[in-house]
Amino acid sequence: MLTQPEEIAVYRKLVVIGDVGAGKSTMIRTLSEIETVDTDVASSKNIGKPLTTVGIDYGRISLGEDDAIGLYGVPGQKRYSFIWDMVKEDIWGCVLLLKSGQMPSPEKILELVNIFIDDPNKTPLVIGLTHTDIQDANIGGLHAALKAKGINAPIYSVDARKKQSSTLLLHTVLSMQNAFEYSQKQTLS
Repeated sequence: MLTQPEEIAVYRKLVVIGDVGAGKSTMIRTLSEIETVDTDVASSKNIGKPLTTVGIDYGRISLGEDDAIGLYGVPGQKRYSFIWDMVKEDIWGCVLLLKSGQMPSPEKILELVNIFIDDPNKTPLVIGLTHTDIQDANIGGLHAALKAKGINAPIYSVDARKKQSSTLLLHTVLSMQNAFEYSQKQTLS
């Protein structure tokens, strides 16, 4: 299990998941304030791009002197799913990136989300559609299809290469988590 750095008092783990080529590594490089740990290597199979992630990509964002978010990107290929088990413990939030024009079925999306999120009422999920500059996406249709499968997450068209676009996903997770925590406090009062 991956744990927080000792010098950080509040450490949150944000996992970035999705299929090959959706922009997971790119998003982490875009958001991270530290030099990222990239685990991209030359692909041994034709996956539509020369490099693929074979381990855990890592970056970090500080929210204060002793408050940080760890950015964990996992491989999109199922053959590396053993790595998912190392990352999925103690997740604070989840970003699912989907490549427009190559989206998996709602059933496959639900299967992937369920691997990482045990309780959707405690772990926020935000969906980013990437590559929409190349292939249009029907966000409303996707939202309806996922909602029918029990996934009611905000969906945005994003460019993982652009800080403002990637930050939108991060801010949404932060807002959702704050709402979850506020709701819990109100329930306990």
